[in-house]
Amino acid sequence: MIGMFSMGSSRFRATLGGCSLLAIAAICAPHASWAQGGEPSDKHVVTSAGAKRAHVLSDLYEQLSRTRDQQSAELIASTIEKLWLKSGSETVDILMSRAIRLVQNDEYDVALKILDAVVEIAPDYSEGWNQRATVHYLKHDLQDSLNDLRHVLALDPHHFKAVNGLGLILQELGDDKAALRAYRRALQLNPFLDETRQSVDELEREVEGQGI
Repeated sequence: MIGMFSMGSSRFRATLGGCSLLAIAAICAPHASWAQGGEPSDKHVVTSAGAKRAHVLSDLYEQLSRTRDQQSAELIASTIEKLWLKSGSETVDILMSRAIRLVQNDEYDVALKILDAVVEIAPDYSEGWNQRATVHYLKHDLQDSLNDLRHVLALDPHHFKAVNGLGLILQELGDDKAALRAYRRALQLNPFLDETRQSVDELEREVEGQGI
């Protein structure tokens, strides 16, 4: 579900440009910063980590939208996806990892209960909502999935997978024009979503002449 990347790659370092690897490392291991003062509450940690993560993600999102090299785009996107999973709370991260494993084993109902807890504990953590939207979609609960995606995009408008998921749901609901707009937006955010580009090509033919 989440791609891996090589921190030691010189190409990776060049791809990130001005984005600090130390900043990424700090987000991926946030608990080191409060080892001296005791563990703060989950909501406080998620909020603090979220602010740091948002700054780093902003740089990565900009680079992803501008890159014209597929290998570079894949490295940036995999880094972004790794950061999406880092809430800043050990509790939330453990719950998320359990939920993802359950989804991989098609145990959607149990995964959904765990993700319900995640969004309750950390309502400002966009990836909790996104993973729950995914489970709702896999359970064919399109409206619930759509509602969760709205939360994701309110928190992180550049979440290209959520935008793409929005397009997928709108297409299934029969709103091809809105789906096409969502798919196009996803490609603005990440130009190397090949399946999304195919969907755009298909929808452009289907809605041609309908005044998009």
